[in-house]
Amino acid sequence: MKKILLSLVVVLISATALAQDDNLTDSQERLNEFNAVKKHEVSLDVVAAIAGLGINPRYEYVLGRYSGVGVDLNIGILDNDDQFDYYEKFSITPYYRQYFFSKEDYGAKGFYGEGFVKVFSFEDSYYVGGMFGNENYNTESYTEAAIGVGIGWKWVSDSGFLIDLGVGVGRNLGIASDPQDYELPAVTGRAGVNFGWRF
Repeated sequence: MKKILLSLVVVLISATALAQDDNLTDSQERLNEFNAVKKHEVSLDVVAAIAGLGINPRYEYVLGRYSGVGVDLNIGILDNDDQFDYYEKFSITPYYRQYFFSKEDYGAKGFYGEGFVKVFSFEDSYYVGGMFGNENYNTESYTEAAIGVGIGWKWVSDSGFLIDLGVGVGRNLGIASDPQDYELPAVTGRAGVNFGWRF
């Protein structure tokens, strides 16, 4: 009798699960199709590009509805001319993101929190006095790494067009020795307004 009752419960649960799959709304069906096919994103930080600060491409792979992994590059194109004590020339930033509040969305969009590791190089330019009153202009390069966190919001249209607005802060690990004329900052920032495409 127990075996018959157990078999009946299993059949009812299976039938209920199948009925739920058959009763998906149009939005849920589009969500499933979208997530099954579109898992790659490429984007560019348009603010940095327009301001002439750097070229910042990004790639993200959607792991699922609530998470993704990716990497940012920053290629500095600004001619410093000693305007900044600390000018980032290049960085690579792998990250992991967790998305929240996306039950009605296509997944991997909306509000997110992220953890990242940033490895970056920067230049310090300074004047050194010469023997006869003349000054020499020196530029030195340094490499540093940081671990940090960030938050942001991503919008993704049905066609795959996306806008990603995010900020973050990381703690420098102290790999680089301090430049001659100042002490390195303890933190590094991360921010951008990315436009791109999910495919």
